[in-house]
Amino acid sequence: MKNLVVTIDVALLLALTIALMVHAGSVVATSSTTTYVLGVTNPLDPLVVDLQSLTSQVTLLPSVSGLASIGGNSILFVDGSWLATASSLDPTVLSAVVQTALSGVPTIVVRGNPAILENSVTGLMKFPTPNLPLISDGLQITGALADGTRQATSLKVIAGFDYAVGAEFQWAQQQLARAGAPITLAPLGTSIQSSGPAIVPQDTSTAPAPSWSYVIKVTTDTGDYFKPYGRVATTFTVFQLQNSGSGSFKWYNFFFNQTLQPGIQVYGSNYRNYLEQSYVQMNNRTSNLLTDHGPAALSNAGPTVVTYSIGTHARVLDAAVTSNQTMTYFLKNTNVTDTSSGSNVSWVHSINGGTSVGKLTIQIIPGWTDKVMMGSPVDLQGSFTTTFASFNGGTVTDTQSTYVQFSAYGG
Repeated sequence: MKNLVVTIDVALLLALTIALMVHAGSVVATSSTTTYVLGVTNPLDPLVVDLQSLTSQVTLLPSVSGLASIGGNSILFVDGSWLATASSLDPTVLSAVVQTALSGVPTIVVRGNPAILENSVTGLMKFPTPNLPLISDGLQITGALADGTRQATSLKVIAGFDYAVGAEFQWAQQQLARAGAPITLAPLGTSIQSSGPAIVPQDTSTAPAPSWSYVIKVTTDTGDYFKPYGRVATTFTVFQLQNSGSGSFKWYNFFFNQTLQPGIQVYGSNYRNYLEQSYVQMNNRTSNLLTDHGPAALSNAGPTVVTYSIGTHARVLDAAVTSNQTMTYFLKNTNVTDTSSGSNVSWVHSINGGTSVGKLTIQIIPGWTDKVMMGSPVDLQGSFTTTFASFNGGTVTDTQSTYVQFSAYGG
C-alpha cells in the first residue's frame, strides 16, 4: 500500500480531501525514503504518481515555508515551471530552495527549466549540454574547498519523464546512502569496469604532500532521447590539485566516463555498439591550457585493461610538483586512436560491434589535465558522438549517430 502524507497548513478540509484522493490509487512502493514535492498540488500529477511507485513516504509541500520541515535522509523534488513563476514574483522562493540544496538535501528539479537551481548556486562548476533538452536536474552539495569551489554530485536526464523520475530517485537514494561517509579525495579502488583514479604517493619530507581533492561528479543521461539506437550516460568527475606549490596556476584533472548501452540491450532493436568519438577544446586559451591526457593509442582483438596517468610533472609547463592520478578501465575488441593535436584532445574508440561486445554495456573513460590561471575559471567545451550500427552477419547494414555537446565552466 502506498501512503502519501499531505502537509497543508491552510485548511484542514483540503488536506483531508487530498489525502483521500492519494490513497485511492494504491500501488506497492519499493522503499520508504521520505520524499518531498514542492510546486505540485494535484496528487494525481504524474510526478506524484511516479514517486508513489518508488516510496511510501511522499509529502506535498503547500508552499516554500514547508522546506523548513525537511530533515536529514530526505529527498526534495521541485516542479521547475512552478519554481520559475514563483521566483519571478518572489525571489526569496528560489533562495529558499538553494539553501535547502546547500544543506545537503538531494534536490531534483523536473519540468520547465531544470537547470534553474544549479545556475543559482555560486561556486559550482557547471556542465550544460546546449544542443539537447533537459527534463530533470538533480543536485547535492557535499561541501566546499578552501577557495570556495562547491563540492557536489549531479544527475541530468535528457528525455523520458517516467525514466527521469525513477533515475533521479535512485540517484538521490545513492547519495543519501553515502551521507556521513568521508569524501574520498582520490580513490585507490581498481575495479576493472569502473575504477576510481588513484593517487601516486609524493615525497612529504620538505613540504605538504600534493593531493587531488574531489570537486564534482556530473552525470548526463540521454534517457530515451536516442531510442531505439541506444542510451548514453556521460559522467564527468573532476579533481583539483592541492598543495601545488604555485601561486599563479591551479590544476584540474577531468575523467570523462561514457557508458554505452546499445539498443539491442535496452530496447530490443538491432543496433549495437560501433564507434565513439570524443573531443575537448579550451574556450579561453589564455587562461586554460591542456597539459596532459590519456589514454594513448592501442589496438586489441580481445579483452584488455587500459591504464593511463594524468597530472603534473615538476618543472614542466609551470608545475612545481609531480602528482598524478591513474585511471584503469576495461575494453574488449576495441581499438583506441589518440587524435589529439595542439590545444585540443580527442579520441576515437572503434568497437567491433559484430562480436559479443556490440551487445554489452561498455565504459570508455578518457581524461585530461587543465592548467588554469589563478583567479580564472575552468572554461572548456567539447562533444561526443556515439555511433550504433546494425549488422547482417559481420556486415554493417545501417549506422545511427548520437551527438551531444557539453561545456564546463567555473571553479
